[in-house]
Amino acid sequence: MIITRNWLEKYLDLNNISNGEIVEALNKLGFEVDSIVDYNKNSNVVAGRIQVVNKIPNTHLNFCLVDTKQDLVDPIVCGAANPVEEGYVAVARPGAKLANGMEIQIREVQGYSSEGMMCSFSELGINDKYLTELEQDEIVMLKLSAEEGYNLIGKEDILTDWGFTDVAFEVDLTLNRSDCLSAYELARELAAFFAQPLLPLLIETTEQLPKYDQDLKVIIDTPEIIKGSVVNVKLQGLDQSLALAKRVWLKINQYCSDVTKPLEDLQIQATIETGQPIIVYDYHKIKTGLRITTDYENAEFNITKGDLVILDGNDFVELVGIRVNPAYLVCPTTSEVTIMALKVNHLLMRRQQRKVGISNINLQRYLKPLSSSTVNFGLGRFLMLLEEHRFLAELSTINYVKEYSEKPVSLAITLPEINALIGHQFSKEQIKSLLTPLGFSVESTGEREFQIISPATRTDIHQKADLIEEITRLYGYDEIIAKPPIVPNLAKKRLAWEKTIKNFENFLLNQGFYQAKTYSLVPQKEIEQFNFFNYKKPYQLLSPLSQEHEMMRVSLLNSLLEAVVYNNTRNNSNVKLFTVEKVYVNEGDSYYHGAFVAQNEIINNLVTKEKIDNSFYYMKGLFEGFCAKEGLDLRTLDYHIAPASTIYHPYQTSLIYYHNRLLGIIGAIHPQFQKEHNLNPTYFCEFQFDVIFKANHQVVKFQEVSKFTSSSRDISILLKSDQQYGLIKNQIIMGVNYLTDIVVIDKYLDPQTMNDEVALTISFTFNNLDHQLTEQEINLEFDKIKQHLAKLKIVIR
Repeated sequence: MIITRNWLEKYLDLNNISNGEIVEALNKLGFEVDSIVDYNKNSNVVAGRIQVVNKIPNTHLNFCLVDTKQDLVDPIVCGAANPVEEGYVAVARPGAKLANGMEIQIREVQGYSSEGMMCSFSELGINDKYLTELEQDEIVMLKLSAEEGYNLIGKEDILTDWGFTDVAFEVDLTLNRSDCLSAYELARELAAFFAQPLLPLLIETTEQLPKYDQDLKVIIDTPEIIKGSVVNVKLQGLDQSLALAKRVWLKINQYCSDVTKPLEDLQIQATIETGQPIIVYDYHKIKTGLRITTDYENAEFNITKGDLVILDGNDFVELVGIRVNPAYLVCPTTSEVTIMALKVNHLLMRRQQRKVGISNINLQRYLKPLSSSTVNFGLGRFLMLLEEHRFLAELSTINYVKEYSEKPVSLAITLPEINALIGHQFSKEQIKSLLTPLGFSVESTGEREFQIISPATRTDIHQKADLIEEITRLYGYDEIIAKPPIVPNLAKKRLAWEKTIKNFENFLLNQGFYQAKTYSLVPQKEIEQFNFFNYKKPYQLLSPLSQEHEMMRVSLLNSLLEAVVYNNTRNNSNVKLFTVEKVYVNEGDSYYHGAFVAQNEIINNLVTKEKIDNSFYYMKGLFEGFCAKEGLDLRTLDYHIAPASTIYHPYQTSLIYYHNRLLGIIGAIHPQFQKEHNLNPTYFCEFQFDVIFKANHQVVKFQEVSKFTSSSRDISILLKSDQQYGLIKNQIIMGVNYLTDIVVIDKYLDPQTMNDEVALTISFTFNNLDHQLTEQEINLEFDKIKQHLAKLKIVIR
């Protein structure tokens, strides 16, 4: 956002305020000044009148005689394309120093003496980017009548009159202060800081203007338009250009003002001043009526469904904020225009802007959550500018196509609440004096209570914390003396869920893992890839710093894998990491997740030659070890085959269910994923703590060790490929007594001899605390297992 000193001086008194003080004020108010450009760098430049222009033969040069109110006219050789007799120009005399670094000397060109220079925009300090193609090859020149121009000749402060001595402050706005995309709101902030009265920004009330009926139909066919107003204006005098000072001001504001397009210049002025983009079309080029929609496609203009467009019947008119069909633009012969102001869903405009990858003054405002009050404010300001410049002949009745008004935020707050959070003792009078100049309504409702209503333009005030932050900002962060807080040393009793998380952290730390803290923001593509827990509404940032950090993650695994890749690329090849963090989804819901990853070697002792490689079962053992420590009944854990994914291994990954509720996922990273990311073989586990928090935790008790000898029975069964052992295990052992352990001890698969089947060998262990089990008792219970297998139609080998 750019604001200039000359523009500010129209609305507040800056006579005793330096540029440095303005910069300091903006920085203290939270509007960081990125740069300051002083255009007052031209010396010894006066106004002159061209008396004679003669072409120098065989060159593109002209020999001119220019009157600067000296005894003799100044001979000047000029290479610009536009000098004409009786034109008024800015003349740099010999010895002058210009903004572009030039020093002017008397010199001879093509045999002609040149005693000065007629200046161009760029020579006076205007960036070439904001000059039209013609202006880049022209001098600054005005055509004035003899009466208007006579008093200008020789004037030494002509650059001040023409706007070339301005100072521009480029301000970096924070994301929550989109209201200050209006220069007037930024001026309001400075007026409050310097305790200066702020003159009003005039808008057209339309009450006294001649009006006519207009039946142009405007249809809003999308909920992405929140508010819209339309009016028609009959024009006059469109062949007149704007004052040079105004056009220079627009160029300083980084807009390429064109002397042939005064209406566009006024559109941009209204937008800069109020923050509201203005849309203008030639009314007589509209055939049927205007429709605003997102349901349109046009290959010629690269429009796809979802883009916000304005149509004339089925004809494309504008991709809002980005591109206008030239057939509908205003031209010098335009006699009537349709003017529109819209409040648009800024999230849609962000997607639209990313698609085309451009930025302009209108888009910068459409991308931010502006108040709906700016719609009619901006429209009224544009109409006032049209009237001030005598372009407005007649006005139609304003058509409020779609009405919307935010309800003012009203907050009840007490003085102790403010003082306690800020750490400073304010009085009620101080609070009122800070907030009132910015348009806040502050009403005392008790000895130490307020009812405060925020201005309509402030879309960043929602709660007490916002209000307290605003008071701190206005008072000045540097003015608040930092005091160390007094914190009583009280032992805090951990809640049950906090103990569970701490137990998990200690458990893995004792297993040789390192704890990591990872970044919560991820790209859009990773939401679908890593959404193992089927969360429906992940959060998307309003203003992401990049496409790599636009979404709140729905899993910890992707961030943890980034840390593993980082370590692997730096020769740390055997990483064991874990993390415990929250996942935020579903418009307010949050869940604690735990995740851990381990790579290929668990033990590798070079001295003893002992080596144990990582595996699915090692990770499973770790997870079940923690669950057992928390008192979960491991018999209630079921492992299901995980659906196909590009992230994890198709045959070494399982979903973990606890009482039929998804608890987590455990397995190996997909070989292709490992190859693409230069990742060593990696196993992972991620689970949702909330399932464990709500689980029935068994009290850990010491159990008597049986003094009797245990006995085991082994059995081999054939399972179809669509049968999962974890799903039928509980059915196999239902009602079986004396069973102390059940373990899968072998798995066999032979695609050539076994048609779509797998063989499992399971060992059942029996024992009793009271007596030595007999063969008859054991066989009786073992027969129950066989009967259950028969009912399940499972073949015993």
